[in-house]
Formats: sequence, C-alpha cells, structure tokens
Amino acid sequence: MLDYDVIVTGGGPIGCSAARDIAAQGYQVLILEEHQKIGEPVQCSGLISERALKISRVSNKVVLNKLKGAVVHTPNKNILNLKGDRVYGVVVDRGAFDRDLAAQAAGAGAKICHGKRVVSFDYLTDGLKINTTSGDGSNCSFTCKLLIGADGFNSVAARLLDLPPAQEKVTLFAAEVSLPGFGGHLAHIFLDHLLAPGWFGWLMPVRENFARAGIGRSPLMNRDWRESPRLLFEKLIAKYPIFKGLEVLKTTGGIVPIGYLERTYDTRVLLAGDAAAQVKPISGGGLYLGLKGASFCAATAIEALQKNDFSRAFLRTYQDAWDEDFGLEIRCGLKHREIFLDMDNGEIEFLIGFLNKPYWRKIILKYGDLDYHSRLAAKLSLAPPWANRFLENGLKVLLRGLAQAAECRY
Repeated sequence: MLDYDVIVTGGGPIGCSAARDIAAQGYQVLILEEHQKIGEPVQCSGLISERALKISRVSNKVVLNKLKGAVVHTPNKNILNLKGDRVYGVVVDRGAFDRDLAAQAAGAGAKICHGKRVVSFDYLTDGLKINTTSGDGSNCSFTCKLLIGADGFNSVAARLLDLPPAQEKVTLFAAEVSLPGFGGHLAHIFLDHLLAPGWFGWLMPVRENFARAGIGRSPLMNRDWRESPRLLFEKLIAKYPIFKGLEVLKTTGGIVPIGYLERTYDTRVLLAGDAAAQVKPISGGGLYLGLKGASFCAATAIEALQKNDFSRAFLRTYQDAWDEDFGLEIRCGLKHREIFLDMDNGEIEFLIGFLNKPYWRKIILKYGDLDYHSRLAAKLSLAPPWANRFLENGLKVLLRGLAQAAECRY
C-alpha cells in the first residue's frame, strides 16, 4: 500500500495551494519542503495584485502597502510619473503570506514535512517512490500515486524527466532597505540596459523609511559581462539620487524562469508555478499565474485519482486547461519581451519621452493591469515608436485578440 495519494515537492504558495485543494477532497497529501521554515528565505518583492490575494484566500492582514501607480526612471534620469487614483497592486508580507497558505493546506488535511529535499524518484508498479535527503545527511523515501513538482525553476521532477526548461533564466539580487524620507504609494522602476541588461531595477515602498529594492539581468544580453547582479545593484543606487541614504538590512537573490513550456506533465507527474514557467514574461511575477496553475493542477490531480488514471495522455488535460486560460498571455508577453530585449538605451529614452504625454499617461493608467499585461500592450502597439516593431513580427493582431479576450474576463 502506498503512503500517500499525492506528494507535493515545495512548500511555497503554489505547492500549498494545490495540496490544500486536493486534501480538501479527502485525499492523503504530503508536502515536502526543503527549508526548516515556510516562508524563508523570501525571494520576492512582495508586489501582487488584489486579484491574486483574493484567489489565494490569504487574509488581508498580510498587506503592508497599497500602490496606486509607478514612477519610471530612464537611463538619462528622466521620469515618467504614472500616479493613478486606484489600487494597482499591494505589497505583502511574503513570509506571512506563505505561512497562511501552508496553514490552509494543513487545515485541509495535508501533512507538511520540513527539511526534506527531494533528490530523485523511481517508478513502481502502482506509483512512485520519492527519495529525499535531510540537512543532517539522513535519507528517507515516501511512496505516492502522483507527484506534483512545485519546487521552483530548478525542479527536480522536471530535470529527472528531462522536460524542456524555460528558455531564459533571469538572475535577481534583492534587498530589504532602510531609506530615510522614502515612502508613499508609488513603485519606482529603473530601465537601463547597462545597469539591468534585459531586465529592470525596482524600489518598492513598504512603509515610511522602509522599502524593498532590487535588480535583475538576463543571460540573453551582454553574455560576456562579468559583473554580478549585486555589483549592478550597487551601481544602480549610486546612479539615482532617490537612493541617497540607503542602508541594506537584508539581502536575497533568485532566478526567474521566462518562457512557455510545451509540456508540464508526464506519467504520474505534474509541474506548477515556477517549475512550469507560469510566470509573466514582462514583470517576472509568478504568484497570480502560479496560483491559477495550481488550481488547474489540483483539479486534474483529483480527476486522475477518481479515475485511477495517471497516464501521460490523461494528465495532458492539465496542460490544455492552463494553456487555454493564460497560455496566450504568456506567449504575448514573450513577444513583447523580444522587442524590449532588442532595444538600446537610446530607444528606451525616446519611448518613455514619447509616452510622457497626457494622452498616453491616461491610457497607461486606464489599461495597466498587474496580471494581464496584454490589455495595455494592445493599446501601446498604436504608439508610433512601437508600431513598426509590432507590425514587423506580427504581434499587433495577437495583441488585439488578447485585448478582446481580456475584456471578457471582467
């Protein structure tokens, strides 16, 4: 007899969300988390949409700040001020957010086992044997009918099954910082391919005098560049006056997988969240799409358990479900990203200058959406600096179709 119906690798919000939904149907679920404490280390700016908070079912008590717009800084230190009159996103306590979802999973009946890192798995006649190691060097194994890989960009399940990886992995450096005089309700974004090649820098107000900041770099640009993300971060804060007086309190890092995975399933295995590259290509945000992916993953797992069918052919229904819901959004973001990667700092400067007019600021504030970037992208495709690029790669038709589809969601 097998130990569990489902084993989930990764005790983050995506894994706990899927585990919660499956356990709530009466199935035996085990979550294997490699760290000793859920929610640590934090590798996220903590900016999510109110929509994401709602579908997570996490208490509003985790909200630390509500953002009503952004300030975009150009390579030449010009700014595009996008201050709106509605909430575009909320900054949350990510540790508390993760722990809330873990409590939801445990409350539904899922068991959480800390300090267990999955290193391999073996196929059995009627299931899988999941092999783990602990920090003290001890090893143990668990058996199950179905494995859900929610263990991030470097998913063990994905590697062992030789599933195709994300096309791009952006390296991040981030920090919690003390910054005298800084606060408010606007995020600050820094666009400069020399400082953040292929990505951007950010400064997120959490509360008065306290913020989260960071930077990223893409391997698709400046391949010979030897500077680490941390060094690039130091250059960022040295360049822009807004960082004056900054003191780093805590640092972290991470990897953002960017791409569209054609297969996020195999016999007795499903992938969700970063392991499935369910990430917005433009911003790198993974919570909203990951939580939606977890919901589809759980639904497929429940149906597979009911039918006792864990074949690759049946589990494909998971891929079909999430692809139909937000696959086109990811592919649109990738096309949009291609254009950004192809721009130089002069073009970035020109574009931001062009958009810094009342009409375009109004369009951005009206259609800007933290989760559905295609709504705004469809409108910006009409801006002359972008129009030719959109037409060149056939993106304009795709963006219009996405905008129509996005309108149907509201």
